[in-house]
Amino acid sequence: MGDAAAVLALDEARFDAQVAGDKARLEELLAEELHYTHSNALVDTKATYIDSIISGRVRYRQIDRSNQNAAVFGDAALCTGTATLHVSVGVHDRTLNLRYTDVWVRRGGTWQMVAWQSTLIA
Repeated sequence: MGDAAAVLALDEARFDAQVAGDKARLEELLAEELHYTHSNALVDTKATYIDSIISGRVRYRQIDRSNQNAAVFGDAALCTGTATLHVSVGVHDRTLNLRYTDVWVRRGGTWQMVAWQSTLIA
């Protein structure tokens, strides 16, 4: 498996861990210096992002992905795609159609996501 395919597989695993609320897997996949910018411009760190999922404040019920691509530049990778997120925030259910970009870095042979940015699709 090439680097681009490996990063795409990890990106899929991250989406799956969000839906499953899998704290251990998220801890593995997200870098300590994660900068997670939501489509509403709020920003989370690794700790605050994982806490929002584990605490139940944010619950990803389903994430449908499409148009996923990855480009690798040495030890950095850029992933792009679109996604429809079915999410509960508090007592409110929302469906978000997004275009996203995330960045992964390889350290010691291990890839971790360091940044996420998403924009709502009208």
